[in-house]
Amino acid sequence: ASSTNVERAFSHGGLTVSKHRHALSDESMRAATVLSSWADVDGLIPEGQIVDHFREKNSRFVHAVSAASAASSSSS
Repeated sequence: ASSTNVERAFSHGGLTVSKHRHALSDESMRAATVLSSWADVDGLIPEGQIVDHFREKNSRFVHAVSAASAASSSSS
């Protein structure tokens, strides 16, 4: 039974590390794997809060990129 769990973990790890995520650190890979397994348990992860967090983070990133682009354009 334990070999099945190991095989499942390696299989899941292969799904987590894609061509776009191949540069993840060991720590990030472990965190992604643990969070993914926790996500299977209903109510364990506050999905709404996480979605809101990433939307806010994305908004800050978009504003920073826009400001940098505007600064670059005005200095040219």
